[in-house]
Parts: sequence; structure tokens; C-alpha cells
Amino acid sequence: MLCLVCGHDTTTPQATACRSCGTPFAGTAPAPHVLTPGSLLLEQTYSVGKVLGQGGFGITYLGSDTRLRRPVAIKEFFPAGCVRHSATVVPAGAWTPETYAEARQRFVQEGQALGRFRHAGIVQVHAAFEANNTAYLVMEYVRGQTLAALLLERGGRLDEAEVLAYVQRAAEALEVVHAAELLHRDIKPDNLMVSPDGRVVLLDFGTAREFSAGQTQRHSVLITPGYAPLEQYAQQAQHGPYTDVYALAATTYHLLTGVLPVAATDRAAGVELPPLQQLRPEVSAAVAEAVMAGLAMRARGVRAPGWSGCAAHGCW
Repeated sequence: MLCLVCGHDTTTPQATACRSCGTPFAGTAPAPHVLTPGSLLLEQTYSVGKVLGQGGFGITYLGSDTRLRRPVAIKEFFPAGCVRHSATVVPAGAWTPETYAEARQRFVQEGQALGRFRHAGIVQVHAAFEANNTAYLVMEYVRGQTLAALLLERGGRLDEAEVLAYVQRAAEALEVVHAAELLHRDIKPDNLMVSPDGRVVLLDFGTAREFSAGQTQRHSVLITPGYAPLEQYAQQAQHGPYTDVYALAATTYHLLTGVLPVAATDRAAGVELPPLQQLRPEVSAAVAEAVMAGLAMRARGVRAPGWSGCAAHGCW
């Protein structure tokens, strides 16, 4: 039996999943909300395999480019609350047909925008298209482990020099994204992949958005507490490169200390964020100062009780 995704040949008739990539074989009942393994997309160009991850707005599968015979990652637009009837995604819960169609179109447009990047630190988008009343992004499949997995493997925190190397590469990729007037909006250890050849790759651009400098815009509220700055909790607020800078600083803080930063909303209510060097005194003063500057609480276009107006976090 050949795996529909990686092509691995298994001679065990009783096997229910590929021993090489883990994709369930055809006939194995998947979870009701995910595509059946072996499903074909875009005129049979792409084959769907096992689920790699799922977030509030999508499901990511391991897949295969059937023509070029290479593994790919396939992200399906599947907002929380929606349901699936066979392969078709149906808006439900808080989603109306109109809001769902609008968000689906933005998902495709953002994929098309990301497709123009050719940078080692930005996951490459091969295709963006609509099918099954939803939309799909086909991206390169990056092998390696996330910084979240590496943090767990290393016992909770990483060495300063190693962290700086990772963060520097991530920052260089973000500079390219920001130069194109896009924001990632979900920088965190789970979305930074370290490949065996040393690449640090930004993953999961499903929450990416365009920004207009100096303008307050309406944004969908998408947050990861601890990494999201205060402006991301508001539907109408100014966003800019500093939004991603805060998240990258929060990621650095977590990697160095092993402690998730206090959520921005709690900080706005008066909960103190412990200084980095208090948690890890051996970190150099220059690095600690830069990280804490990146975590400053002045959110542009947002006012909250207890907010004290410290230095803008765009300086890091």
C-alpha cells in the first residue's frame, strides 16, 4: 500500500497510517471537521494528508504536490464555529454568509500577497485558491521544530547567544514583511520554525494584515495572550511594525526566562511584568534593556484603565 502523501510503501496490511509521515490511510475515519486523507484539490494537483495543526481560523495539513512529487503544507480556511458537510465548509456560529465570504476573500488575498516573497525566513506560498466553499493556501513544508518545541526539549529556556541568533533571523524576515506594509500579528515560539539547515522561518500568516501608517483601522480581534500587545485587543486601533515588535520581544523574553510575559490587558490593569534580569540575572544588560523596551506598553490608538504611557514599543 502506498501513502498518498509521501509515497512510502508499507507491507503491513493491518496498518491504519503511514509509518513514514503519519498520514491515515484511506478508509480510516478522520475527525468530522477535517478533510478525509487522500482528498484531492485544484484539479487533483494536491493531495491532503494528516493534520499538522489547527487554530482559530484554519486547519493545516501535510499534503503532497502530486505533479512535482514534493511534500507541501496546505492551510484550509476553517474559522472556529463553522461546520463541514462532506468536504464543503458551511459558515455557522457567529459567522453569517456575508462575513464568512469577506473573510475568505481576505484569506486568499493575503496568501497572494505573501506569494511574492522570496526570503529564507518567510514560508513560501505556492498557490492560493478557493474550493469546497472555502479557501486554501499551499505552502512549502518546512521540516524542523518550532521554538516552542525546542524550549520544551531544553527544559524551559535557551542560552542568550542562541536566542539572539534566532531572533535576529526572525527580525530580518519581519523587516521584509513590514517593508511590504504587511503585519504578521501572531509572532510566538509556535510560529517560528528552526530547520535542520539553520533557517528560522516565520509560519502561519493566516492572521496577516495590511497596515496604513498612522491610521486607525478596524481589525479582527486575534490574540495570543502574553505575546499580543494591547492594540490587538481592540477592533479599532493603530497597528504597525511595533505590533509585531512587541510579540517578538515577548517571544525573546519567554525564550530567555522560560516565563510567559504577563498579558497586556493584565499589565494595563496594573499587574507588573517582572524585569527580565530579575528572572535571569546572567542575561546581558543591553539585551535585557532592548527586550523590555520592546515590551513597553504604549499602544497607539488604544486607551485603557491603568495605562501609564511608557516609551513606545516601536523602539526595539
